[in-house]
Amino acid sequence: MLDTIASSIDRLRRAEAAVARTVLAAPHAAVRASLAQLAGKAGVSEPTVLRFCRTAGFGGFHEFKIALAQHLAASAAREEAGDRPTPLVRDLSPNDSVASATEKVLNRSIDALVRLRSRLDTAALERAAGVMAGAQRVQIVGVGASGTVALDAHHKLFRLLPQVTASTDAHLQAMAAATLGPGDALLAISKTGTSDEIFDVANIARDGGATVIAITASATPLAERADIRLTVDVDEDTAVHTPMVSRLAQLALIDALTVAIGLQALPGLDRRLARIKAVLAGHHRVPDRPASAAPSLSPSPQENPEEF
Repeated sequence: MLDTIASSIDRLRRAEAAVARTVLAAPHAAVRASLAQLAGKAGVSEPTVLRFCRTAGFGGFHEFKIALAQHLAASAAREEAGDRPTPLVRDLSPNDSVASATEKVLNRSIDALVRLRSRLDTAALERAAGVMAGAQRVQIVGVGASGTVALDAHHKLFRLLPQVTASTDAHLQAMAAATLGPGDALLAISKTGTSDEIFDVANIARDGGATVIAITASATPLAERADIRLTVDVDEDTAVHTPMVSRLAQLALIDALTVAIGLQALPGLDRRLARIKAVLAGHHRVPDRPASAAPSLSPSPQENPEEF
């Protein structure tokens, strides 16, 4: 939680950034402070502290303090158990060997998943799963690297949800969002949360009455606009290379969301999945071949379970 606040300072308004720095400087004191006391220490007004709490993804000051207290308690428990957080991995260098570069990439990936696990709001994840499971229609949107994540989400979710589509084209996304209404859901995926295309689509969907679920960084325009926020905060310099670990974290979160939806006991789901498996099994049959034909090197269906 403290890492998330620290990484968001540059995106905050000046007064809200002052609150963030005050919390980071003395988090335990922030837990004990009243709204007026924290505002005084930061040199801002009380409404500014409340705006900071909402920007950070909380309903108010009290909710923020509870989450901060829980975070500090969990951190203390991990330290007592000897479970130190994974140190930040070093950035890639032009002088790296393939072996050292590979080690850095994998270490950064591991670090991103560990951070996602420790920060993930499972209550928000459960709410998102419930909304999507009960939605009449689900539209998934993303552009660029997040567009590939949107397509992967569709690949997983169309098996569970009868009315789910995905798009990576800004024009199609806007038109699809305009057809959403009450009882529908938009799953918007954006690493930065500042993409104009995705933010506009979220506005269109929400104005029509649909529930907007965002997989994005915290304290961003998209996060603030969403009804349900599933935040993924990853330290990654995309000016040097294309998004890597952020995409991996998003994909892992999509997997968790898929499982959460599957736990909703959707009517007819078992029959739906059985039919899909039956069709796939048919596509993996080994065709008849003449006795003189060379034996196939492909494994049998029993040795090669269908990709599902």
